[in-house]
Amino acid sequence: MKNKKILFFLTCMMALLSVLPAAKAQDHDFSNMEKEYPLLMQRYGDRLESRNAHYIFAIDISSSMTQYEQVVRESLKTFVNAIPENDQVTIIVVCDENNTNYLNSIKCITIEPMVRRSIIDAINSQQFKFLRRNDPHDGSDMFTMTSRVLEAMNVVSSSDLTFVYLLTDFEYWTHRNKFDKRAEDWASLKPLLTEKHRGAMCKYGVELAQKGVSHPEAVIKPELDAIFGPIDYQPASDAAILKQWFGHIVDEIRAQKINSMLKADWQLWLANRKLGIAIHDRRVEMTLQNPDTNLISGFTAEAVYTVEKEPTWYPSFIRIDSADVCITANYESKYAEEIHKLQGLCKVNPKSEDAVNLSRRETITMPHIGVWNSTLPKWAWALIIFVFVLIIISLIWEAMQKPQKRMTSIQVKRKGSNGVDTFNGDTDFLPYTIGEGGDLSVPGASWRLKIEPRRYNPIFNIFRKTGYYGTLESGDFADIINEMTDYKIATLQVGKTAFLFRYKRAPMVRLEIAEGITTYVITIS
Repeated sequence: MKNKKILFFLTCMMALLSVLPAAKAQDHDFSNMEKEYPLLMQRYGDRLESRNAHYIFAIDISSSMTQYEQVVRESLKTFVNAIPENDQVTIIVVCDENNTNYLNSIKCITIEPMVRRSIIDAINSQQFKFLRRNDPHDGSDMFTMTSRVLEAMNVVSSSDLTFVYLLTDFEYWTHRNKFDKRAEDWASLKPLLTEKHRGAMCKYGVELAQKGVSHPEAVIKPELDAIFGPIDYQPASDAAILKQWFGHIVDEIRAQKINSMLKADWQLWLANRKLGIAIHDRRVEMTLQNPDTNLISGFTAEAVYTVEKEPTWYPSFIRIDSADVCITANYESKYAEEIHKLQGLCKVNPKSEDAVNLSRRETITMPHIGVWNSTLPKWAWALIIFVFVLIIISLIWEAMQKPQKRMTSIQVKRKGSNGVDTFNGDTDFLPYTIGEGGDLSVPGASWRLKIEPRRYNPIFNIFRKTGYYGTLESGDFADIINEMTDYKIATLQVGKTAFLFRYKRAPMVRLEIAEGITTYVITIS
């Protein structure tokens, strides 16, 4: 029973030890990235480990690489332990034409705890032992190496973000062709690189040439650049430099992952933004309908078109024909400084289509339009025209008003000690006078009242009303009374004029004049 417990304990310990590298791999230090790219890490940091990648190592194990063996082996194991789960790894060992192949079938393998352990075991195995001189497998079949790299990239499950690391002196040699690289059909490999990977791959050539190469004509750099595009070649003249290079590789991978997510956001922004034009004063300017993202906050741009003709004092337009116009637009982003630094590290060509270029040439399609070309703005001319039309309308309205032609009946009631006497008068044309010596004579009256029409323009005499006015030409005073309420509205003094009622409105007032004990009540209808 005791032996069974010991066996169970040992089994658990072995299982725990088998996943320790995986546990170690999850303990990632992002301090360097957060220091260099604080804003971009805020944006992409939580997605950094979920952005899967495929790492392809093609390692030359020929006899000329022996001095690098220990550094390559230990650094490669450290790298495998550092990468996150669900990333993919391919390891190719490069030797002669019959043995250049995947190490222990490590071809686009997805990292999991047990898989990570298996890869470490393969790196420690004899299959990854660097060759010595006169070994029958010695050689550097760069053609097969290139073919295997492309084959691994084209695996269906391969991530679109691919890192290719070529650790070699790039000198071709096989038993069959010796140093004659031209014996291989390099052009046949170029079509094998799919568009999926062409724009999302990072290519590094680590030159392991401590003493240089003996046959420069056998170096295959031009062929590799023709197939993959320009490769970033970095010399590692000794093992110490190679170890230093491996020390920076993890942060460079993280930078490339951030750059890939940044480029995806940039392309999405370019696809969803809408450019247009707007006319301001005498300039045609670019407008931007910005998608709901904080990647781009604004822009400045040169004018699409500027009117050079002198403005006129009268209203005028300059007609511009439809055309495609190229201008420089500078987009504003809080990430601008970090984007510039990141793309420099990732060696992004600013002229490439997928570069995040915040200063770019934009083609604006300008329709057939008219640009205002007057010294006064359009709103000023609109106001002038509005006032002019209003004046014309008011003059027409004034001319149409004929208040003097009105069928009018006037009644005067004289109330005194002898009772009430009534005096009536009719007229179809005003003015009309009432009282002493008037058109409607009132016996005994010592006053005279004139009823007259007055016409006022509503623009030029905004506070005066077109209608009928009363003037007390003689007498003392007259009270103007509201017929509906019997409330005194005003008192009309001798020699003064007061408004009585509007044109085409029924009279709502009466006038009362008192002389001693006699009162005169004047109504108009």
